Amino acid sequence: MNPELLPELPRLMRVEAIHVRVPFRRPLLDATGEFTHRRAWLLRLVDEDGNEGLGESALNPFASDVATGSVATLMREIVPALAAGKMPAWAELAAEGEPGRAVIAGLDGALTALRGARASVGGATETHDAPAATIPVSAMIALGGPSAGAEAAAQAVELGFRTLKMRAGFERTTDQLVDRLRAIRAAIGPEPRIRVDAGGAWDLETATERIEGIAPFRIEYVEQPLAAWDVTGHAALRDRVRTPIALDESIDSEGSARAALAERAADVVVVKPARVGGLAATMRIADSAAVAGATVVLATYYETGVGIAAVLRIAAAMRMARDSGPGARRVGGRTVAGGRAVEEAGFEPAHGLATAGILVHDLLAVPLPIEDGAMAVPDVVALDEDEVDRYAIDRFEARP
Repeated sequence: MNPELLPELPRLMRVEAIHVRVPFRRPLLDATGEFTHRRAWLLRLVDEDGNEGLGESALNPFASDVATGSVATLMREIVPALAAGKMPAWAELAAEGEPGRAVIAGLDGALTALRGARASVGGATETHDAPAATIPVSAMIALGGPSAGAEAAAQAVELGFRTLKMRAGFERTTDQLVDRLRAIRAAIGPEPRIRVDAGGAWDLETATERIEGIAPFRIEYVEQPLAAWDVTGHAALRDRVRTPIALDESIDSEGSARAALAERAADVVVVKPARVGGLAATMRIADSAAVAGATVVLATYYETGVGIAAVLRIAAAMRMARDSGPGARRVGGRTVAGGRAVEEAGFEPAHGLATAGILVHDLLAVPLPIEDGAMAVPDVVALDEDEVDRYAIDRFEARP
């Protein structure tokens, strides 16, 4: 989002920030710990015609109190500024690190949504083409034994999902992981794609052994096998195994994405727009990935439906950019990353956006539907005000 675009918008008659704390349906487990709720800031922009744009600023579920406090401070600064028609300086927000990038993502999402609302009412597309109808998404298979994993995987495929993501990292032995993958693959057949997310739980030797052990089960990629800081280790791991390697926690900014790609540490970069700073930052990372021959998969930070809607719009923008530009280098009908095929020609990877069900409520008046493993790209979403009131822990607004 270009800061100079704000004066072109109608006058904002109301700007509101709402701090929400929404519990997970059950504690969220991964190799780094257990989390019980999602805290986030919702940003609401309302123009003089009553059109509304919603955005969401979210940090890691385990973010420090200092980082969370920084987001609150920034929100209290930008809300009256926006109501007065003043755009916050993007560079100054970015200098605040992760809290600043989160606020940029929320404001970016709200401004984009406001434009979508105005275009929807006016029957025009303003400065962009109509978004793609649907975006493919992956299903998450929770931690569990072979039987539970196989049952969950079969249900997901029956619902139309073509890509499944399985959490790993708690297994004590390679055989335990192999048993889970064997049961899942037997339950779903050879076609659906399987991703394995280790959450940074392994060291180099363990990762090598386990990735080689599960390779026969046609793994699309293994996500974050080593610690987030160990980019060099991931590069070494790529030299040892043929299964594609994805980085998630290692990609916390544009700079870290460029560093990982330069190090040839990843075949896939998992980009969470809430973490890296919204649409513009995500698109720049996608451009860098295309040059390096890597694939970009978008994911959420377990945001509410407001944040998920924003990432769906970014996925649509990425698709349009890819289809209208030269795209990634292709050899033999497949995209190449450092000599390794990771993506078939014409294939769009599923994004990790089917996460609203992790929360007790997505805070939307009408939930974002998932049909046949895909989600529609919404121009407009609306809040369920009663649910927002239920989970709000702070809120304030400004008017001109």
